[in-house]
Amino acid sequence: MPVLMRTTLLAVLAVGVFTFPCNAQNGVPQTKLTTPEASLAEPFSAVAGLRELSDGRVLVSDRLEQALRIVVFGSGTVEEIGNTGQGPGEYRMPGELLALPGDSTLLVDLGNMRMTIVTPDGRLEGSESLVRPEGIFMFPSGVDEKGRIFFDVTGTMSMTPGSLPDSFAIVAFDRATQTIDTVGLLPQEQINQVSTRGEGFSFRGPGMAPFQPADAWAAGPDGRVAVARGVDYHVEWLAQGGERVVGPVVEYEPVRLTDEDKEAWADRMSQGAAVMVMSGGGGGGGGGGRTMNVPRPDVDEMEWPDVKPAFPRRAVNVSPEGEAWVERYVEYGRPVTFDVFDASGRRVKQVVLPEGRRFVGLGNGTLYAVRVDEDDLQWLERYRR
Repeated sequence: MPVLMRTTLLAVLAVGVFTFPCNAQNGVPQTKLTTPEASLAEPFSAVAGLRELSDGRVLVSDRLEQALRIVVFGSGTVEEIGNTGQGPGEYRMPGELLALPGDSTLLVDLGNMRMTIVTPDGRLEGSESLVRPEGIFMFPSGVDEKGRIFFDVTGTMSMTPGSLPDSFAIVAFDRATQTIDTVGLLPQEQINQVSTRGEGFSFRGPGMAPFQPADAWAAGPDGRVAVARGVDYHVEWLAQGGERVVGPVVEYEPVRLTDEDKEAWADRMSQGAAVMVMSGGGGGGGGGGRTMNVPRPDVDEMEWPDVKPAFPRRAVNVSPEGEAWVERYVEYGRPVTFDVFDASGRRVKQVVLPEGRRFVGLGNGTLYAVRVDEDDLQWLERYRR
C-alpha cells in the first residue's frame, strides 16, 4: 500500500497550566490551560477523530481531506496511511477513532458504511459493516478494554421516518461472539424531521432540534458508561447487570441564547455535519440509506429557547483514567469549558481551554485541541492537563 512520509516543523513550547483553588461560581477548582506542550506546524482541514497510542504517536482522521495520518509530535513526522476508495486498506469518509486493546484502533468509515481495524504499525484490516443483519445501524461511540463496541439503538432500517420510539438503548457489541447486550435505556428527545432540498428524503441527526436539554453519554475503558442528564444536570455511571451510580445535581446559571449562537450553530451544521439519509421505503436490507451533508438551516424558520441547556449533544468524553469530561455551554465567544466528574459522579474540577480552541480528544495525561485560523485551517496542539 502506498505510504506518504513527510517531516514538518514542530514547535515544542513551554507548558502553561494554571490552577485556581476555587471558582466562586461553582465551588470547584478550575484549571486553565494556557500554552500547548507541543503544536504541529502543518494544518488539517477538518479533524474528525483522534486517538493517542501508547508510545505517544497520534492517529488523526481528516474528514474533508479524506485522509488518515499518524503524527509523531517529538519529530514532527506525519505519515499518511491507506487510500481513498472502497477496497481493502481504503476509506471514503474517515471519522471517529476509538481505542482497541493492543494499541489497535477502530476507524469509523461512514463513506463506506463500515468500521475498519487500524493496526499499531498503520495497516488497515478487518473491515465490518456498520449495518447489522437485523437492520440496526451501528455507529460506534466508544470501545472498552475488552474490545466491546458501544453504540445507541433508536430503531432499525425498516422504521418509517418520523416514527421514533420514546427511548433508546445504549448497547455493547462483542465482536468475538457477535452478541449485543443492553447497558441502559435513555429517553428519546424530540428531534425535528428535516427534508432535504428536492430529494424527497428525511433525515434525523444530532443537533436538529438545537439547544434542547438532552442526555449525552460515553463509554469508559472499564466498560462503564457515563451519562450526563440534560434535565437536573448530573452524571450517572451505568454498568451491565443493572449497576447504577448517581452523582449529585450540579447547580448552574443558564446562559442566554444569542443571535450569534444561532448563526454559529447553523454554520456548524452546514460545514461539519454528515448524516445517514433514510428513504421512505424502509425494508430490512442495507440499500435504504446513504450519507450526505446537511444543508444550512434557516435560523429564522426555527423555534429557539431563551437559554442554553447545561451542555451540548455529544458533550461527554471519558478519559483513560476513567473520569467523565462534560463540555459545558458557555457565553458566545468564551473558551471551551469542561466539568470533570469522578467515578462516583461527583464534579471534582473544571478545565478551561485557551480562547479559539476546539477540543478533539484526550490521551494519557494529555488533551488535544485545534486552533482554527482565519482561513478555517486547523492546527493541532497537545496540552498537559
